[in-house]
Amino acid sequence: MKKRFKSKKRFNYKLIILPLIVVLFVILYNFISNKLRSSIPNKDIIDIIFKTEDKYIYDGVKNENIYNKFYNYIKENIFNSPVNILQNELEYKDKIEDKAESENEVSFVYGKPKKNRIYIYSSHQGETYSMEYLENHNIVPDVIMASKMLKDKLDNLGIYTVVEESDILSYMKENNLNHAGSYIASRKFLTEAMNKYKDIDIFIDLHRDAATHKVTYTNIDGKDCAKVLFVIGLENENYQKNLDVVEKINNIINEKYPTLSRGIMKKQGAGVNGVYNQDLKENVILLELGGNENNIEEINNTLDIIAKVIGEYLNEKEEK
Repeated sequence: MKKRFKSKKRFNYKLIILPLIVVLFVILYNFISNKLRSSIPNKDIIDIIFKTEDKYIYDGVKNENIYNKFYNYIKENIFNSPVNILQNELEYKDKIEDKAESENEVSFVYGKPKKNRIYIYSSHQGETYSMEYLENHNIVPDVIMASKMLKDKLDNLGIYTVVEESDILSYMKENNLNHAGSYIASRKFLTEAMNKYKDIDIFIDLHRDAATHKVTYTNIDGKDCAKVLFVIGLENENYQKNLDVVEKINNIINEKYPTLSRGIMKKQGAGVNGVYNQDLKENVILLELGGNENNIEEINNTLDIIAKVIGEYLNEKEEK
C-alpha cells in the first residue's frame, strides 16, 4: 500500500509583505514630516497642513511620490496662498455668496468665457502689516499676501485675476535701483503684463500706507476694516483719464461704505514720483490698502468689500 504524502503548505508571503509595507510607509511618513519640520523653522505651519480636513498629503492608491506631493501642497497652499493660515487663525472664509445674490452683484461674469480681467502688482513689495494674529507663526503679512487674498476673492466672483509673481526687490538689487527706482522696476513687469494680457480692465498697484492706525481704521457693519486711499500722479499729461477710473471706483465705495475711503490723493512735484506708471494706460491705478499698523483681519475685511466694489465697477462698465 502506497504511502500518501501530505503536500507541504506554501508559505503565505502576503502575511509578511503587507505589514512590512505598512511599517515602511509609516517610517517614510515620519521621516518626511520630521525632515520638513526641521527644514522649515515654523512647526506650526506643518501642523496646520496635517490638520486640514479636506486635503490629503499622500495617496496610496495612486502610489504618488509622497515627498513631491507634500512639497507641492505646501507651495500651493501656504507659500502661494495665505488662506489655510487664515482659516485657522481668523476662521477666515472665502466662499462664494448665495448664487442669486452674487449674480445680482456681478452678473456679467456668469455664462461668459473665462478671461483675466484684473492684474495686481506691488511696486513696493516690501511693505508689511501688523503681525497680530500671525505672530505665533512668525509670519509678517505684506502687500503680496494681500494681493493674493484679493485674487482669491475676485476669482470666486468670477473676476479672474493675475498677481505678479516676479521678485521686484531682487530686480531692483540686480540693477542697482534704490527705493525711488521701484517704479522703474515695476514698469518692466507691468509692460510685460500689458503685452501678455489683452483683456485687463484694471491694473492695480497695491501699496500699504505709512499712517497711524487711527487714520487707517474704520468699522463697517460691525467688522474692523482698513481704510483705502487712491493716489493719482499729476505729472502724467493724461492723468484725467486715470482719475476718471479712480473716481468711479471711489464713488461706489462712498455710496455703499462711506467711511472706507480716505479719498483720492493727487501728487506732483519734488520728492514724489508724480507718474506711478499711470502714463502707460488709463486703467492703471494705485491703491493704498491700510497702513503698517493694520492687522490681517482688517485687511481681509476690506478686501471683501473691494472685491465687490470692483465687481460693481466692471458691471457698470459692461452696461455702457
